[in-house]
Order: sequence, then structure tokens, then C-alpha cells
Amino acid sequence: MGSRVRYFDIAKGIAMIGVVLGHSILLVSPMGTVSNWLYIFFFSFHMPLFFLLSGYFMHPDRRFVWRKESRELLLTYVITAAMVVLLHLVVALLTHRDVAGIVGGWTVAALYGSGSDMTNTLFPMSRYIGAIWFLLALFWAHLLVHVAYRLPATPLWVLVFFACGYVSSRYVWLPLSVQAGLTATLFVYLGCLAKRFDIVGIFRRWPVLWFPSALVWGLAMWKFTAFGLATNSYGQTPLLSIVGSIGATLCIVGVSAVIDRWIPYLNKALAMIGRYTLPVFCAHLLEEDDLPWGTIVERLQPFVGYQAEPFVILRRARF
Repeated sequence: MGSRVRYFDIAKGIAMIGVVLGHSILLVSPMGTVSNWLYIFFFSFHMPLFFLLSGYFMHPDRRFVWRKESRELLLTYVITAAMVVLLHLVVALLTHRDVAGIVGGWTVAALYGSGSDMTNTLFPMSRYIGAIWFLLALFWAHLLVHVAYRLPATPLWVLVFFACGYVSSRYVWLPLSVQAGLTATLFVYLGCLAKRFDIVGIFRRWPVLWFPSALVWGLAMWKFTAFGLATNSYGQTPLLSIVGSIGATLCIVGVSAVIDRWIPYLNKALAMIGRYTLPVFCAHLLEEDDLPWGTIVERLQPFVGYQAEPFVILRRARF
């Protein structure tokens, strides 16, 4: 693509802000509050949007470029994970804590590549790597879409990949976010179809189509129970969660186009964030894994007026 379409970067910028806020201690508050609804709002679309837009800009009809995909996704994962381990080593040395235990735990977490703590991993784990699971899953999803594209009945194979990832994760959670990548294949492929059939162009020519998209997104938020692509958690209504996230992505892209045209300064700021989502993802991972958020939350209790216990629940329901 010769030039970037800025409103797509704006959409990714909005989703990236949602990732950070969704994991922020500012959203750790009792159920039913504004913070809780913001949590539901962002979790209903932020990760699906990244996979859908990634598919929108990929070319599955071309050969899979191993070097490019490995450098941008796998190498970025390795470098960021190594920085997480190194920072924990430094903190452990400075605080005279169990260096071997801490470094060993985070090394295992980096090698396993799980986005959240799972109870059905191959062996018990004390830590999980967090946000950069996305890099591993996106690599697998890109690869599998290229594979499916070269097989007869491509949509059927995409559904098979999704089903394999979803069903198998109910029994065992494998390393390197393979199953998250299997299910994410569906979103990436749908993004490819959206580009092929110019879905965004159709919606812009027929604005009335935004209303059913917003409606299904609103219904998905109303019925929200869980939605985490890192753990293949689609809540009690998986189909509604998936369709709702697609409707949400379309709405966010539409809102982004409005921001791009009518709201100066904000459009440039959001586009800048969206243009550099990978560095922001990695920086967010470092602060999330290495800063003592549990202690910070406890210190903030006198000011925010609620207990820190919900922080544990939020940490278990990420992505």
C-alpha cells in the first residue's frame, strides 16, 4: 500500500488505549460502576480489532514471508520477554529477593508464552508473560490463513482451525499461544474478506449499515460475561461475542473516520499511537509485568475508597 489510511491507525490507537485502560488499576472498582462498563466496552473489541485489521492489510494470496513475520513478531517477542526477565533480575538483586526463583519463574513464563494464568497448562506455572502473547498468536494466525488460502474450501479450514483451538484449550493450554493463534485465524481471515469485498467502502456508501453494527455491539456488551482472546474465553454466548466484536470494529473504524476528518490534533495523536502499536504493546507489557501494581493498588486504597481484592480478579481476566 503506497500511503497509509489514517483512520485505520486512529482505530488501532483507540484499541491500544483500550488495552492499557482495560488493564489499568483505575478500572479496579466494584461491579456496576462506570469503570466496570468501560472495562466491558474496551474488552468487547480491542483485541479482535487488531486481528481483524491485521487481516485487512495482509495478502494471503502471496507467499508467507517467513523472515519478515519472524522479525516483526517472533523477534519482537523474544527481545521484550528477555527485557522482562532482565528487569526482574535487577529488581531481585536490588531488593535481595530469591533471584533464582524469580528469574527462573519469569524465564519459564517467557518460554511458555501464555497471555494469562491458566489452570490447565502442561505443568504448574507461577507466572505468565502477559500482553505480548498477541505477537505469538498473530504469527500463528498469519501462517494458518496463508495455509488455509491454499487449500480447497478455505472458509471451512478456517472454521476447523478455530474449532481445534477453542475445543482443545478446554482440556490443555499449550505453549506459545498456539491455540490463541488458531482461534484468531478466524478474525484475521474475516479481515481479509472485508478487504476483498470492500466492506468499509460499502458501509461508507450506505451509512444506515452502521446502525445494525452498533446494535449487535450493544447487545454483546449487555450480555457480556467474558471475552479474552488470550485464553480463548468467549463467555456464555461465544457467537454473540464474536459477532459483537466485528460490529464493534466496524463502528470504531467509522468513528475513526469521523475523528480523522473533523477533530484536528486528536486525529494526529490517536494515529500516532496506532502507527506504533507494537512498541506500545511491548512498553505496556514491561510496566505491567515489572511494576509492583499490587503494592501500588494497596497504597491507593485510602484515596479511591475501595478494596484492592478486585485487582486479583482483573489480573485473571485479561485480554
